[in-house]
Amino acid sequence: MTEIKVLRPDAVLAAEPSTLRLAPRGHLAGARLTIIDNGKPRARDLLAGIAAQLTERYGLGAVTIFSKPSASKVITEDEAVSIAETSDVVLTGLGDCAGCSACSLQDAVLMERHDRPSTVVISEPFVGLITSLSAKLGAAGYPVVVVPHPVSSKSAEALSRLAARVADRVAANLAATPAA
Repeated sequence: MTEIKVLRPDAVLAAEPSTLRLAPRGHLAGARLTIIDNGKPRARDLLAGIAAQLTERYGLGAVTIFSKPSASKVITEDEAVSIAETSDVVLTGLGDCAGCSACSLQDAVLMERHDRPSTVVISEPFVGLITSLSAKLGAAGYPVVVVPHPVSSKSAEALSRLAARVADRVAANLAATPAA
């Protein structure tokens, strides 16, 4: 008999549920951004496009990309510590399915617990899941950025336009008052 193991990212949480205190927000000017790229198709293109917009509009400092080995895994505590040491703000994603949305949200919440303002980019069909899971994580109302689904089939030009449209929302989630 073959045993099938079903992974449910909402069943075992990476962090114990508690009331999340968001990391203190500052300004983006000169801030070091780490993108936690989960490897979903076109995720890196969209997230890098958002980072380019943040750099142009708000004077963001260095941008680093951390590539996860799997979209269905939450970053480890050691990875979170390492990212926190080299970052001021964090952008995670892309949540365009249930598992990767849940894991990207947990990545962002973990970084908040390490005092790094974070936000996650998800696509529209997963808003309900993220709303439910953020409450289970003790982070009800967690600031996310929602984009149209699907992202994977969008052209480079469409992704560039999308990044331009959501950059101010990302900035608002990461900073106290975005500085122009």
